[in-house]
Amino acid sequence: MDRISVRGIIHWQNKYLFVKNIASEGDFFCLPGGGLESGEYLGDALIREIQEELGVIPVVGQLLYVHQIEFDEGHTAPSFLFHIKNSEDFMNVNIESTTHGKAEIKDFGFYKLADVHLLPSFLKNDLPRIEKQNFETATQVIATKREA
Repeated sequence: MDRISVRGIIHWQNKYLFVKNIASEGDFFCLPGGGLESGEYLGDALIREIQEELGVIPVVGQLLYVHQIEFDEGHTAPSFLFHIKNSEDFMNVNIESTTHGKAEIKDFGFYKLADVHLLPSFLKNDLPRIEKQNFETATQVIATKREA
């Protein structure tokens, strides 16, 4: 199994906060977050990753997805996606003043779903559905093949 990751779903006025990571292969956006360190709890890892990259301490809400990607080589990479409750705190992010943002993120911002190439792609259909339920939906478990 590859490294476990955590991601935050940050929603504000019909838009979502997405990032393009410098290390990513391909031209796509994803949710902010990153990998767990040894012995780290999911919520603590999400807080650390988002604070390092965006300079804001997130208020972690409900777990919305457990997403497991199956890679071509047969490896899996589980990712836990949580709702972030304090979206307005992310309106004036300055990655120049963060510990990791400048080195890890090449682009970020609040975007409408139709305006970005988003991975994992199932989020384009699911995010509007859970938004209608005020991000209170039951956790979804999804397994997919690696996307490009």
